[in-house]
Amino acid sequence: ERMGCKFIWGEVKELNGTDKTASVKPMFQAEEEMIDFDYCIIAAGCNFGPFHKWGESLWFPTIHEDARPEGSWPHLDERFLEGRRRHILEEYGAIKALEAKNSTILVVGAGFIGVEWVTELQHFFPKLKLTIIDFLPQPLGPLPANAAKYCENYMNKVGIKQFYATKYDAKSPEFWKKI
Repeated sequence: ERMGCKFIWGEVKELNGTDKTASVKPMFQAEEEMIDFDYCIIAAGCNFGPFHKWGESLWFPTIHEDARPEGSWPHLDERFLEGRRRHILEEYGAIKALEAKNSTILVVGAGFIGVEWVTELQHFFPKLKLTIIDFLPQPLGPLPANAAKYCENYMNKVGIKQFYATKYDAKSPEFWKKI
């Protein structure tokens, strides 16, 4: 016996749980379709940047059609591999231009992603002057102390300045003097 499931490559524009219907815009169609369902499973993951209306983040592609016009890179359609590739190349070019000017970069947040980001910047763009800060007393937050010490030692070795127990305050002259 078949389950009666089908895959639709598109974007759900509206979901009505009471009527068990969804308005779906198939990827290569201009018009939306109304489909009904017995069960609805939403398995979209969570890639949300809290500082943007649509959750935009450099780390994840912009996947919602309606978000693109209001995003920081509306000229790129990251729903497709080529759009994501072009975005990555644009960001690479922007960082390469900063490196050519021997720019200084401040990474705020020394959790896993912040440490990964600053060390990759140092590895691929060695002429950048890099600093990382965190409000916590050590990098990598909840990870074991020996992991934090290892990362601190590595970042010292490659010339990344570090400041911990330091709150980011862009408007404070004391903050900028400290770092």
